[in-house]
Amino acid sequence: MRYLMAQYGDEPLTAHDPARRAEADKWMDWATSTLTAPFRDVFLNAVRLPPDQRDKAIRDRGITECAMLLACVDAVLAGQPWLSGEALGMGDIPLGCMAYAWFEMPIERPTLVHLERWYQRLIERASYQRQVMTSLT
Repeated sequence: MRYLMAQYGDEPLTAHDPARRAEADKWMDWATSTLTAPFRDVFLNAVRLPPDQRDKAIRDRGITECAMLLACVDAVLAGQPWLSGEALGMGDIPLGCMAYAWFEMPIERPTLVHLERWYQRLIERASYQRQVMTSLT
């Protein structure tokens, strides 16, 4: 994604200011390095694996960890509409892809008001609907 943004992206999707780009990079890296493992445990054990192979304990532990991590995102989104700042940008895309599954999986999740508003803004976008909002199974 970094290559595509560097090659074809323009403001506001990709920031030309190094400080703003670093902020977007931080959220891209956070989503893939920090959230991916517990999210994978939830996704596999709530949706992907056949029901007889699912492990409820692993799923529940993943939900707890994801909820804790997403609470940090919620706190950031309390002060700005997008992880990338005032407009949707590169930093929102990786988490945005996982957010669809997080909000659509048949699991109990905590209420995170700012994260939910951010997600609502994403699902209003036609490109998000076409590219991300596909079947979970």
